[in-house]
Amino acid sequence: MAKPTEATPQKTPAWAWPCLFASLFIAVTLVWAWQWLPGITFPTFKSYLIGHNPMFDTASNPALAANFGLLSNVMGLVPIGAIIMAFPTTFLVQKIGPKWASLIGVLIAVIGMAICAISLDSNFTVFLVGRFIFGLALACTIVAGPTCVSIWFPSATRGRAMAIWSTWAPIGIFTVNMWGSDVLNLCGGSVSMLQWVWVVCMIVSGVIFFFVFREPTAEESSEVSSERKRLRDVLQFFKKRQLWALIFMFAIFNFMNYAFSQYLKTWLAMPLESGGYGWDPAMAGLVGGALCACGILAPIGGFIMDKLPRDKKWLAPFAGIVSLTICMALSFRANTPVFALYALFFCIGNMFLNGCCRPMVPTYVFKGGATAVAFGLSFLTCGQYLGQIPTSYAFAAGEAMGMAYSDIMLYFFVPVGIVGIIAGLLMKPSKPKAIEGASADAAKPQVTEGAPADADKPQA
Repeated sequence: MAKPTEATPQKTPAWAWPCLFASLFIAVTLVWAWQWLPGITFPTFKSYLIGHNPMFDTASNPALAANFGLLSNVMGLVPIGAIIMAFPTTFLVQKIGPKWASLIGVLIAVIGMAICAISLDSNFTVFLVGRFIFGLALACTIVAGPTCVSIWFPSATRGRAMAIWSTWAPIGIFTVNMWGSDVLNLCGGSVSMLQWVWVVCMIVSGVIFFFVFREPTAEESSEVSSERKRLRDVLQFFKKRQLWALIFMFAIFNFMNYAFSQYLKTWLAMPLESGGYGWDPAMAGLVGGALCACGILAPIGGFIMDKLPRDKKWLAPFAGIVSLTICMALSFRANTPVFALYALFFCIGNMFLNGCCRPMVPTYVFKGGATAVAFGLSFLTCGQYLGQIPTSYAFAAGEAMGMAYSDIMLYFFVPVGIVGIIAGLLMKPSKPKAIEGASADAAKPQVTEGAPADADKPQA
């Protein structure tokens, strides 16, 4: 059987969908283990530490209150670990395949969370080491998971499939915020016991994935070969400016999006005289949480991208970055019609950017097989977390200058969004060069539906 190409219409194998959802379940359980702290709230965790960990026994030693500065590391060490492990995961995929790379990620996550559970009540420093180890596992999931999906789904349905996988974070964050406190109550209020709950959830997801996922047969394989080529053999597919523009734009998306998720609830609950809406904190949390979870709309963006010709697919993430930039220009202004527009453009931006950036990677490098896809996703993962790091610093600088939230967004984030729009334009396929002495029709490349002019050139 001839190896399928992006120009060859293919039917999605039936077993592709169970493989997708098995991989997605792993990712969601890792989000629960990652985001449980916002889910139960920082004050709850702080109160628990005062009563259970000697490093925070402020009743006997008020000077220990300084140790609460360590709490920021509970969340901050996870993306640092993910950045460090992003590229090593490519080598795991190349050596043992995306299935086993995913399962190693689960194993690392279980080890990290077990360390957290054992040490939380005794040694907070060791607990933070466990969080860092868990961050290493997060990178394995983000890189190997979508690679598992890409080798199963052909070009006609890959956009929606990888977009469904990209809902891992919105689903995980929304659900753990919704019932995280209830799970803590079932654990008798023990945060250390809560860590064991996430360990069990991840083990269950890993076992399901082990039995459900398999690599496709030759008849089932998509255009992305499951063949594990050497890394040096796929570097030739990383010369496209479109791919690097996508990675840069994805970093900008995360820079902007993180600002919304961090400060939206605060803004909605701020008094009117301070430029907020003055909402009840519970209502602000409900609306803010629902809006921040709008990345769950990603499959709609992926479905729309699937319907576009391949040389027009770049328009989907481009529409997302434009919408998000408009959103920033309107955001954090206490005006009801503007808030409605803010919410609309925020949702459109997330729908396209969360749903369409990952599927674009195999669109550009599919000839390099699973290794090339994993390598591209490693860069995308680094862009994701490196984009989030400067967000807090930008807000801190604006607040130090006495700027309102709306002005911070206008002067610190809108210009960055414009840079993202320029990066989006650079994703447009190059126009073919005319062949001297040939007619215009003869010079025009014979591109099948959806094939970008520079994506299927013969490689040196």
